[in-house]
Amino acid sequence: MKTFLKTIGNVFKKPVTTKYPFEKTFIPDDYRGLIGFDENLCIWCRRCEMVCPPGAIVFSQDMEGKQTYHFNRAVCIYCGECVRACPKEGAIFQTAEPAPCALKAENINNGWNKLYTDALASRELYAAEKKRKAAEKAAADKMAAAKKEEENKTGIDPDIIAG
Repeated sequence: MKTFLKTIGNVFKKPVTTKYPFEKTFIPDDYRGLIGFDENLCIWCRRCEMVCPPGAIVFSQDMEGKQTYHFNRAVCIYCGECVRACPKEGAIFQTAEPAPCALKAENINNGWNKLYTDALASRELYAAEKKRKAAEKAAADKMAAAKKEEENKTGIDPDIIAG
């Protein structure tokens, strides 16, 4: 009976909770909110990506070598490890702004998985292309050195003999 009376009494009391999102909630001074990124200060070392426990940061790379930063606020646990690991002050920083809710229309989880695998694949593709170009250059340099050596031995240009 005591519990019943307590329950009835609670019906007439003011609620303890805030009416979010209509009323703003209290945000402490040391609140760890969204991760910010300044492309102009970044040195593209990818340390933030390496230390991120849940993998909320990934860099993609195009065939010219330009890298692009990607961040998923729904995967991030807002631990601040990326900020601590960054060697360039202010390139990546943590704001006091809370993350907005993820919407179904954003397809934030499935879309992130595809973006993450595509970003890793783009970096592998760039590395393979860079390696192929280096091999072609080495082969061309080797061919030019052999041609020069042949020219020095005979004193005649090998292209003239072949033509």
